[in-house]
Amino acid sequence: MSTQEAVRKLIAKTPEKLPAEIAAELNITELEAVSNLPEEMVTLLDGSLFETLTEEFRTWGEVLTVIDVEGHIFELAGVFPKGGKKFGYYNMSDRDTPLKGHLKLDGFSKIALVSKPFHGVDTKSVQFFSHAGKAVFKLYIRRNKDKSFVAEQLEKFEALKKLAA
Repeated sequence: MSTQEAVRKLIAKTPEKLPAEIAAELNITELEAVSNLPEEMVTLLDGSLFETLTEEFRTWGEVLTVIDVEGHIFELAGVFPKGGKKFGYYNMSDRDTPLKGHLKLDGFSKIALVSKPFHGVDTKSVQFFSHAGKAVFKLYIRRNKDKSFVAEQLEKFEALKKLAA
């Protein structure tokens, strides 16, 4: 059975299964798991778009940044930090946000736009993958009190799919 068939079989059986769980079960990278989701669940972008997207995310308002380190989940709600380029890094130094750090400008192989269910609701996220196929971080679209997506963010998320061409 191909990797794509194995991933899609797992998703068909349990649509809410996380890509990290699929990767562990099939002994593949998380990027391989995401890349083999059904077409309606994922759009892949080249990692070289990272710098362009940092400016785009600054216009999204509050997003949920998720960092998963071997099953330990860190979440931070807030605007994506502004920063600058220096020494090959995007240096997040925005005083108005708690998220700080240094992201390698050439450190991303793929950026995935992922739409899939989780805990009974649809989710939409932008996921950033290293050249080793590991998730570096993920940005999730925020929700309103009625659990609907923030319309402006949803529109901007969908517009990013055009960058896949």
